[in-house]
Amino acid sequence: MVLQRWQTVYLLIATILMAAFAFMTSISIQVGPQEYILGALVSGAKGSDTHPDLLLMVMDALIIVISIITIIRYKNLKAQMSLCAMCIALTIAMVLCILVLAFTQKAMGDVSVMHIGNLMPLLAIVCYALAYRGISHDKKLLSDSERLR
Repeated sequence: MVLQRWQTVYLLIATILMAAFAFMTSISIQVGPQEYILGALVSGAKGSDTHPDLLLMVMDALIIVISIITIIRYKNLKAQMSLCAMCIALTIAMVLCILVLAFTQKAMGDVSVMHIGNLMPLLAIVCYALAYRGISHDKKLLSDSERLR
């Protein structure tokens, strides 16, 4: 017997949030007349040749792939819990990388602006935590029902 309820919804919401984060700008820094932007898919001077930030892009893609694998592995609750914990850890690491990049870039610029897209990984962490709680609750229900047999 496998219960699969709200944790799939939470994991799907977190996956969508992380996918949307890839297309958003995280930080913009004003250095004189030039504005530099930092995001997973767009980094560099605004209006000129931009390139993806490799660290953010790889971490975001890895989190999305692990989230999808977590959704697919609904029959193995132990593996699903460990994958969900891995998603939480990677998302926290990505938020810390964004903060480090923001503070190192702020040193070279006049004005540094954090964008609203930075809330998406934080909301994803909340969704992953809710999914983890749901998975552990289902695991407890299954172990209790096995014990009663």
